[in-house]
Amino acid sequence: MIYGFAAFTVTFVFFHSTNNFSILNKTNESYLCPYFEGGLGNHMFIYASLYGIARDKHMTLLLNSHDEINTIFQLNVTKLRSTKNICSKSFIIQERLPCTYDSEILNFDRKKVVKLKGFLQSWKYFIKYEDEIRKQFVFERLIQDQAQEIIDSHINKYKSENDSHRHFTIVGVHIRRGDYLRPDNKELGYNVAPMSYIEKAFTLFRNKFTHCVFLVFTSPNKNDKKWLKKNVNGPDIIKIGTNKRDVDMCALSQCNHTIITVGTFGWWAAWLSNGTTVYYKNVAVQNSKLRQYFSEDMLDFFPSQWIGL
Repeated sequence: MIYGFAAFTVTFVFFHSTNNFSILNKTNESYLCPYFEGGLGNHMFIYASLYGIARDKHMTLLLNSHDEINTIFQLNVTKLRSTKNICSKSFIIQERLPCTYDSEILNFDRKKVVKLKGFLQSWKYFIKYEDEIRKQFVFERLIQDQAQEIIDSHINKYKSENDSHRHFTIVGVHIRRGDYLRPDNKELGYNVAPMSYIEKAFTLFRNKFTHCVFLVFTSPNKNDKKWLKKNVNGPDIIKIGTNKRDVDMCALSQCNHTIITVGTFGWWAAWLSNGTTVYYKNVAVQNSKLRQYFSEDMLDFFPSQWIGL
């Protein structure tokens, strides 16, 4: 699939020559190289932000065809068997604040091969190209089928035990705790969402919509599973077993609305769902190092239309 735009064209290009640079360099294009680190949510921020930056600066964003994100989504950028010949010689720029939009890091010479390192966790880097990003962040068909099967099996069982003729509003809930409770992360300033926040979020949706059903997902961390089993219960709550992370994100994205706690995984599930999103706003301890990574109002990270509790 090829998407064409008036000022910029993004295409699938697969080169199998070992001399990729000599082929590409004939076009006199300038190149932007990613540096992927972290989990799936991190990779999605890195890709989306670099895509937006490449569009703004009329550069070619390069990916390795084997990059993990390519196995989950069909992305509309230049893909090479290996970017090593080009990106190993790149001019490296390091971001300063991972969760804040920083226009200064964009003031680089577009004629150079540039590798922008950092998590780039601000929707402001790609908001102008939101429609293009949404067209790309469509899960592969097998992932979609597995996710839909999870939703259907639980909702059908729920309907069989309740009024099968009702229209249910499905709210996806993502609860993450485990790694945020590690001593190093707590020292940095990470918070986890308390049960009081989750109860407030449930109440908000119960008051806003009729016949809500909450599909609750959590990480594979055994302590998170125990915490979920003990604390999150109710007649309209369905706890989902842990699946592959891409399948879980896809399932969350197919829900009508979203409640998230902490982390980029939940952030992207909510963004893809594109319904009403409630988020835990105290993700970083005040005056901590982590809090300094965010803008003062945190709205460089959280979209303003989301509801913070």
